[in-house]
Amino acid sequence: MALLSSLRKLLSGSGDTPSAGGASAMGTGARSASAATVPTAPPSAPAPVSQPPGTAYSQGPSMVSTQTAVYSGGDLVFPTLDASPEWLQFSTRLLGLSRLKDVPPSTGEQGLMQRLQAQRGSQWADLLPRLPAVLPQLMRLVRREDVSGSELVQLLSRDPSLVGELMRLANSPRYRTEREITDLSGAVMVLGQQGLNQLVMSVAMRPIFHQGKGRYGSRAGTLLWDLSERTAFATLRLANAGDDEFAAYLAGLSSQLGLMALLRALDAMSAPSVPPMDREGLHRQLLPLTAAWSAQIVEHWGFPVKVAEALVPRPGSSAESTVLAQLVRQAQAVALRQLMQPGLQPAQLGDWSAAQQRCYAELDREFSGTGAAV
Repeated sequence: MALLSSLRKLLSGSGDTPSAGGASAMGTGARSASAATVPTAPPSAPAPVSQPPGTAYSQGPSMVSTQTAVYSGGDLVFPTLDASPEWLQFSTRLLGLSRLKDVPPSTGEQGLMQRLQAQRGSQWADLLPRLPAVLPQLMRLVRREDVSGSELVQLLSRDPSLVGELMRLANSPRYRTEREITDLSGAVMVLGQQGLNQLVMSVAMRPIFHQGKGRYGSRAGTLLWDLSERTAFATLRLANAGDDEFAAYLAGLSSQLGLMALLRALDAMSAPSVPPMDREGLHRQLLPLTAAWSAQIVEHWGFPVKVAEALVPRPGSSAESTVLAQLVRQAQAVALRQLMQPGLQPAQLGDWSAAQQRCYAELDREFSGTGAAV
């Protein structure tokens, strides 16, 4: 069935296969945050985050750039990413701060960073909630070559939240139907292959970003999901012919998992052991660190390798993965600006290309109900 061919290719095992490091299959779940711990003994000599040299590529004004790999041969290596003003504004709000001090990390902050760097992908994945049970069921269904629309509707109908989201999306301005969609079968037809793929993954991922009940998770609210959803949406608007749109969409949706795991790790620590985290130097280090964690988490979950490589490329990545990585970074930059500075006019986006300006305007219309014609 053509309706779910790209989802089948990506998630049924017929496409990319995860490396040996991704031991956990998607949907096997993770322990609760209370069951996972972060090492508390600080290293004897705090050191800055490792940022090995490499050949950077430019992604335009206010874009972040990546230079190196997530890890190689089991040794963690952090990418070199340049924090944009919008990202620093975002991370300041995320941690509940009013402003950042323009100074390097303190000794206490560097000690915390060292302890965090000691964690690996499976440990970070264990800090996040389980993936919803409906996702592996859908995966098993779409592996079948003879899957029918009626079977898909029957499975989707078992999850009220999924049905509600499906109906909302089918009647959204994005699809611009001439009549209101009132039944599930009609919604499935309207959304088509790409829309259903997006729906399945967004509904599966959203709960992971909405279960933070500790100090940092409560402060962050829906901010991480807001950025993830916008980044995924922007990947589709910026994609060119030949790009693997669904892999890029999934990477965009997963791009903030590392930051989500960080918040849960901080919430699991006792308050006295967490430094103020109000120095700009620390926030600049958090960007590459959490990007690496995001890539490790999705690989541990059994997502296709190209998705992890789209988050941060590794040595020997294919040209396709490099292009997807650039696409995701560009999408995140546009998403960040729209999230932190909604309602800007084209004249205020003069540092961007026409495509990026159009993408910003579409994000404004989709998520803020505004947006000027570009």
